[in-house]
Amino acid sequence: MRVDLPMLVREATAADAESIGEVHAEAWRVAHRDLFEGHWLRSLAEQRRTLWTELMAAREHIRNTLLVAERGDRVAAFVHFGPHSDGTSDAEIFDLYAHPTAWGRGVAWTLMDKAWELLLEARFRSVRLWTMAGANRARHFYTSFGFAETGRRREHDFGDGRPVLEIEYSRRTR
Repeated sequence: MRVDLPMLVREATAADAESIGEVHAEAWRVAHRDLFEGHWLRSLAEQRRTLWTELMAAREHIRNTLLVAERGDRVAAFVHFGPHSDGTSDAEIFDLYAHPTAWGRGVAWTLMDKAWELLLEARFRSVRLWTMAGANRARHFYTSFGFAETGRRREHDFGDGRPVLEIEYSRRTR
């Protein structure tokens, strides 16, 4: 990915579903290679590659926001967020992924800045998210953006019968 190309952050459209799936799959394949067995990771990555066409058409998606960061004609990253499912005045970041070729180039930071701006405008009290305990790159990113661990933990089974520990992060908006 060429860093000299300008970056555009915009709301995703249905035409972006395949590109979002590609970013999601490649980010999973590279970032989580130490967290899952190889054959299982390939399966999980492929699920994410095809997930977005159906997800973007779902009624639940309408109340959420999906932004993409584009460089040239390629989607380099995406963030998916909206009201928290627990009914509080909090928001949740459901997904934030950058293509591995964009890592360390400010793409995720720029995308998160725009998402944060929209979250502030929507007047959410705080923003929460979950990430895998072993996802050190993601955990460092969230901490550098002002998120802090809440102390809440959960185990999530991605289907292989081997639950992965997840950690909740939060940041107040005001």
